[in-house]
Amino acid sequence: MASLAQSSIGGPAERIVSAPVLSGLVRVGDFALFLVAAFVAAAGVAAWFDAPFWHEAPLRGAAALAAAIGAATGCAVLDSAGAYAIERLGARRAQIRLTLRAVILAAAAAIACLFLVNADTPPLRAFPFAFGASALVLEGGFRLFLQALIRRWRKAGRFRRRIAVVAASDVAREFIERLRADPDAFEIAGVYDDRLRSGRVPPTHAGVAVRGSVADLVRDSRDERIDLIAVALPLSAVQRIADTLEALRSTVADVCLTTDLAGLAYRGHQFGAVGANPVISIGEKPLKDWRAAKKACFDFVVGALALVLLSPLFALLALAIRLDSAGPVLFRQPRLGFNNRLFVCYKFRTMHADMTDLMADRQTVRGDPRITRVGRWMRKFSLDELPQLINVMNGSMSLVGPRPHAPNTKAADRLFAEVVREYAQRHRVKPGITGWAQVNGWRGETATVEQVENRVRCDLYYIDNWSIFFDLRIVAMTVLREICSQHAF
Repeated sequence: MASLAQSSIGGPAERIVSAPVLSGLVRVGDFALFLVAAFVAAAGVAAWFDAPFWHEAPLRGAAALAAAIGAATGCAVLDSAGAYAIERLGARRAQIRLTLRAVILAAAAAIACLFLVNADTPPLRAFPFAFGASALVLEGGFRLFLQALIRRWRKAGRFRRRIAVVAASDVAREFIERLRADPDAFEIAGVYDDRLRSGRVPPTHAGVAVRGSVADLVRDSRDERIDLIAVALPLSAVQRIADTLEALRSTVADVCLTTDLAGLAYRGHQFGAVGANPVISIGEKPLKDWRAAKKACFDFVVGALALVLLSPLFALLALAIRLDSAGPVLFRQPRLGFNNRLFVCYKFRTMHADMTDLMADRQTVRGDPRITRVGRWMRKFSLDELPQLINVMNGSMSLVGPRPHAPNTKAADRLFAEVVREYAQRHRVKPGITGWAQVNGWRGETATVEQVENRVRCDLYYIDNWSIFFDLRIVAMTVLREICSQHAF
């Protein structure tokens, strides 16, 4: 089990920075710095005019309104000029020019606001100029720091996307050559082509190793980080494109089609570009950038709170387990999780220690003689699942998501992946302690193909429709409906 714990999440996480999340944080930082500049300006003006700061400081009333409008104006100017694009954030001259323009217009907006409200006292007349000077210093320093940081991160590959290319074709050659124009932004993980083994393609294409078939790519995407899979085939290869996209449905990487579009105009939400290459987006990772950040924050905050509040219950349950039967308190079981990788799932032990089924070769049924007296009671109220909060905190699980299964779990004597073709698509997000399938009655024993199909259908619906409010709804339904579910045994 030790070796499993070390390799379960795919080795050490690579420190990759999400450009949309970073841009959003810089926006928040800019607005906060403009407000800090207003506060500093207010303190300076109060001191200059010998006004008691806490009672007569100009950052009240009209000045507070002017500060808010000035901050909003400065951020809007930066946004409209594209200052939050990673390329701009890493360019020193552009940052200096854009910051100067934003600060001048922010101060001008503050002056216009004070003029419109007839604020003509000496401190208020001085405030916009002090505000502009403070904002220039704070924003200028912040932007220079960001520029140096982003340039260092770009050189270190923190924004670099690893791209795997499917098909050793002329389209692939052009795609790869365009990406080579920006080595700090893109890395080619390899080319994959089903024709390699038959000798119909060479071992390298456009200077990149042809690493194997599409099936090998699916396997490699679980062992290493691949951010984007580009299917590089001409539009005439309709069946081959369809077969390839079908084979890639279970991967967590973004998938796009780059084809003979280079000379065409294109528009629409599915059309975009990778470097200088026009592409058609086929599928994206369900939770990435801000969506991933919001779900991670939800999991961490609620998970930590639950661990603290439930810690007395944890202690009582652990004591009951030890008094009831010999063996460890926790049951550690390998289960299939995110990207179809194995991880160690924690549960309170509910079976006799010498009867536990590590790989789930035999499903638990009603009246199962392997279950202890305390274990039967814990299973009835789903209390055996509580240690999975540890999995939530270590990042291998979420509070809400498709339930993880042990590798050998079967229905009708067939592995789940053999029963339902879309089963592997559940692994495109982290597994959860509870999920949409569970609150809709599909929990407990899965003895029939229909039961597995209904679980998968609910899980895929959850993945396609995820939101924080959906997670909150499922958590509430779990507490209200499912703790005493008749399907738990």
